[in-house]
Amino acid sequence: MSVCPETQRTVTLMVTPPASGPKTVFSSKIFSVSMRNLQHEMRFSKIFFMVTLKVTREAVLCCMMPDESIKPTMMVRSWRVSNRRTQRRPFHPSEKQCSPMTWWEWKKKRRRAATFARHSAENRQENSVEIQQDEMRRFADKNNIEIVKDFWDAGKSGLNAEGRQGFQDLLGFAKKGYIDSILCLDMTRWGRFQNIDLSAAYEAQCAEYGVEVIYVNHGDLREESGDYDGLDDNDMFLGLRKSMERTMAGKYSADLSKKVWAGAAKVSEQGNRAGGPPPYGMLRVEVDEQRNALGVMKPKQHKSYPNNRVRLIPDQEHKAEIVCDIFNLFVTEDRSESEIVAALEQRNIPAPKGGKWTTSTIRRILRNEEYAGSVVYNRVSFKLKKKRVRNPREKWIVKPGSYPHVVEPAIFEAAQAKFDLRDKRMSREEIQQRLRFAFQKYNMLSYTLMHSLPDMPTRREVIKEFGSLPEALQSLYPDVLDKARTKVRKMIESEADAVFEHEDFLVINEMFSVKIEPVLPFSRGYGHQWHFRIDDRPCVDITLGVPLRDFKGSRILGYFPFPRVLVDEPLICIAHSSSFKIGLFGYTDLSFILDLVRWTNHHDKRGEK
Repeated sequence: MSVCPETQRTVTLMVTPPASGPKTVFSSKIFSVSMRNLQHEMRFSKIFFMVTLKVTREAVLCCMMPDESIKPTMMVRSWRVSNRRTQRRPFHPSEKQCSPMTWWEWKKKRRRAATFARHSAENRQENSVEIQQDEMRRFADKNNIEIVKDFWDAGKSGLNAEGRQGFQDLLGFAKKGYIDSILCLDMTRWGRFQNIDLSAAYEAQCAEYGVEVIYVNHGDLREESGDYDGLDDNDMFLGLRKSMERTMAGKYSADLSKKVWAGAAKVSEQGNRAGGPPPYGMLRVEVDEQRNALGVMKPKQHKSYPNNRVRLIPDQEHKAEIVCDIFNLFVTEDRSESEIVAALEQRNIPAPKGGKWTTSTIRRILRNEEYAGSVVYNRVSFKLKKKRVRNPREKWIVKPGSYPHVVEPAIFEAAQAKFDLRDKRMSREEIQQRLRFAFQKYNMLSYTLMHSLPDMPTRREVIKEFGSLPEALQSLYPDVLDKARTKVRKMIESEADAVFEHEDFLVINEMFSVKIEPVLPFSRGYGHQWHFRIDDRPCVDITLGVPLRDFKGSRILGYFPFPRVLVDEPLICIAHSSSFKIGLFGYTDLSFILDLVRWTNHHDKRGEK
């Protein structure tokens, strides 16, 4: 890096070595200081310089103001004092090549800016970014702005900031303080956020970093203030204009999304494929307006003409045969998804995207109606980059017999009937009935046992309906649990002055609340376990666990009071080997609760005797 000769002025610098050495004054022929590194508000004739030489041979160049205050302006890197009287020029990180100018002209501060350009994936305009950058460079030259770096997002939607690496890099660059302005062609290139507050939030984030976002199409910068031509930062219409443009940018994307969806839906109703890669074992074929095939399309290849359409045909290679084999194994040989995966791996058949076959991949193939020759559209909605939603069957667009099938429609329907029979959800009463039958027959319950018996609920159904298998077992004997709950309540009522039931817990003397939780034993291995569900509601102070000996409720084994403020686990398992938990929470009687009841009997609601 070099400094223009016109911007250099020479001064006399005094170097102060360590205290052990004498002071040495060098003449002005030795040190040459660039005026670019000085504070521009000061006159050269009123500035004195002092360099302090440290033991590390590094020095700090200081500015002594007329009021005798010393302000460091830069670090002088590797000053070397020798007989040859040579030294390195002071280093400043912002110095670069500049056009010749006299030192008094440098009083005018020059903006440092980064540019941001974007074009969406729908446009497919390869030169759009370059065109935007040319416009911003002309704007920068006209307004004496130095462009430090260019950022862009090519083929990226502006609906949100996710996936826009250029935009994220721009924000990080602004945060580091390298620039004081960002140039953008207009509001739509900044983003088409559906929530206009997000667009303003990113501008406010840049403002916190001291960086101003300048939209080139808003007008030129005014020399005296640096604001937009015809607009002032204090003008109320500036914020109004930005809000209107943000709304219009977001509305354009919303309207365009509706039009694109309507067009894709009409194309699907006509028996053509709306877009996306083909399923495994099928190929895309481009056809003209008379439905004449123009050739097989390569992956990620676009149509050669907008009015052409895309249809699917079976792959002429072995992939279509593999799809037929999967359906035959599932329907004819009654194989499960895991067994089909094992058969394919044994034959060393690669998966659709490489790697290994999975049960979800097999299920996705068996559920895809396109293998039966139907066009299927709108199964999943992902409009405007929002949350992905699976649409119900009635919202799908299905056109049977649109192109040649890979598997026979009868085989496909047989596979769907098998899925419907297997995936039929049981009601709560049906699950309880079948669990009760298995428990009474084998005197135990486990997921392994359920899997080995026919017509049993799945593990997912049990967890979704009851939370866990032990809790499902508790629901089979509500009378036993109510009997134990009533017994404990009577013991508390015999000592308390006032007890009333609110929802499913007791309020005692209007001072504290207790939820009685009797639990039946659950067989696990050679022992039993008691699973207590802790109530985390703020209105429940104590969950009183009551373990029962058997399913007749003939005996209470003890009591486990779990204070809500001391227990942060939703489920606590107690077994015979849980000595720590038994010692921490376990009681042989209700002494803990009854002592608390007696104490509240002698205190009113305010805690006074």
